[in-house]
Amino acid sequence: MDMQAIIKHKLSYFQQVQKEIDSRKTKASSFMLRRHWLQKQTVHNYQNEYDRIRGILNTSVTGELTNDLLNKRKLKLEEMGAKIIDQIV
Repeated sequence: MDMQAIIKHKLSYFQQVQKEIDSRKTKASSFMLRRHWLQKQTVHNYQNEYDRIRGILNTSVTGELTNDLLNKRKLKLEEMGAKIIDQIV
């Protein structure tokens, strides 16, 4: 085989390998991005629920049983990391 043909063959092979490596990196980064978005969405959902419960407890007149359940859920959300935010950040 001619030296130019060997170099051309090897070059094609390494370009193909590089494309495969790049596609795997892209797939991994897409997975991590989606995971990050889902984690942020979960945090926001819990924070919204926490804010909603605080609003209900502050503005409405509910029965004592309902208040107890809401207060327990509020404490559980605080343990999970929900924060009291009284102003727009």
